[in-house]
Amino acid sequence: MRIVLQFLLTMGLAINATAASASCSPVPGADQIWSKPAVHWVFIGELHGSNETPAAFRDLVCNAIAQGKHVTVALERPISEQAALDNIVTGKDLSAAKESLLQLHGWKEVLDGRGSEAMLRLLVSLRELRSLHPDLKVVAFDAPYSGSPAGGSRDEALGHALLSLNPTKPNDLVLILTGNIHTMQAPVRGYDLAAMYLPPKEILSLEVTDWGGESWSDDTVSGCGPFKGGVGDKDAKKPYGLFLDPSLAPFGKVDGVLSLGVPLTASAPAAGVPSPAPACRTKYAEHQAVPKDQ
Repeated sequence: MRIVLQFLLTMGLAINATAASASCSPVPGADQIWSKPAVHWVFIGELHGSNETPAAFRDLVCNAIAQGKHVTVALERPISEQAALDNIVTGKDLSAAKESLLQLHGWKEVLDGRGSEAMLRLLVSLRELRSLHPDLKVVAFDAPYSGSPAGGSRDEALGHALLSLNPTKPNDLVLILTGNIHTMQAPVRGYDLAAMYLPPKEILSLEVTDWGGESWSDDTVSGCGPFKGGVGDKDAKKPYGLFLDPSLAPFGKVDGVLSLGVPLTASAPAAGVPSPAPACRTKYAEHQAVPKDQ
């Protein structure tokens, strides 16, 4: 009887893995995460506004589910959006859910790359995954804060919001997609960053690297739009995959890199650019008009 039960359990896990990965691609080197049972939070630190990072993150989520992890996806979205995110992931009418989401301030007016078309595609793909794996959770963790973000108040709020997710069971795993600064395990701007508020032995921080290209960003000097450059790999031809080696990171203290192995392509705002153009977009147009030799 025990042999039969063990066989059924093994087959069940195999079917679960197949279902999770049927439409996903493996992330080379990701087994280095799954082999660390003490790790409960994994930071994926991106340069906002690319097509490539959300797609790679989705594959990482898929791979984690295939390994039997109970995954919570944490996104750098305002916690005020949680109901709208839930509606995207679990609601019956996806078209209506998307329309409602894109009317929110963080998607319609904030043009820093976090509300990109690629991020919306990520949410829809998480909906598809959750239809197969109902224990998959998607949460927003950009919590309200007091004080100045330049003084670390925002990172403290981010860290505490992640800590409150409390992944205590052996296979609980929080996969976090956020800006790369928040993933650092040592101060960068003179204050503690989000990752530093979590138990050091239970986290992994990975900096996303690339081969250049363009991302959509909101630069306080130049404006918002597609800008050239990325977070270049130290090895200009590093292949796609996860590498746990702190020395590979272009900057900051992290545990390694998730190398995309390709140039970035910019992902425009999912809600479109507001009309009339916001101040950052006007500034971007002026920046683009400046002759290159000035």
